[in-house]
Amino acid sequence: MLPHVGIEPAHLSQQPAVLRRASLVVGRKEGPTVHYSPTDPHMAEPLRVARTILSGVLTGQAELLADLQATATQGETRPVS
Repeated sequence: MLPHVGIEPAHLSQQPAVLRRASLVVGRKEGPTVHYSPTDPHMAEPLRVARTILSGVLTGQAELLADLQATATQGETRPVS
């Protein structure tokens, strides 16, 4: 999972424990690897909706950041009147 989420291993390892305590996931250990699955298959749809919403928010923020950076770059190259 680490290559997909891009966060520190210590931070990621806390998340499944939180979800297990809330009875949202169950873990199945295979050797050194633990595979997690949702306790209720209906959880997939709200998670898809949340991903869509968050992706839209992040896209908007990325566009805003690009606009701000472009404005800052233009401001640096403008001649002073």
